[in-house]
Amino acid sequence: QLGASHPSTLGSVHNLASLLYAQGKLDEALPLYMRALQGYEEQLGASHPDTLGSVYNLAGCLQKAGRVEEATSLFRRELEGCAASLGDEDKGTIFSARNLVLLLDQTEGTEEARQLRARFRL
Repeated sequence: QLGASHPSTLGSVHNLASLLYAQGKLDEALPLYMRALQGYEEQLGASHPDTLGSVYNLAGCLQKAGRVEEATSLFRRELEGCAASLGDEDKGTIFSARNLVLLLDQTEGTEEARQLRARFRL
């Protein structure tokens, strides 16, 4: 028996959240993304790829729900986690940087966006 905090169970929770997100049911998806993230952090650690993926998806859901400040904070966290574990040259890190820059461009974070463009050569 796997249990509620087993990584496979957390993956199922995360997948259900992603399905609900895709259906536009953000109020139902958000607590599941949060539950999965908390479990991943406890079981796998903050820098594990599954944890970082969960951070990214929760941030996207928060952004779509209009909670832009929370989303921006999580996108920053995910980017720094990717940069620390994969390096600044990794395609996944650059993808994360590009997405954060796009969000910052929409929310007047132009100086931070400029710095990220320079750091990741975007």
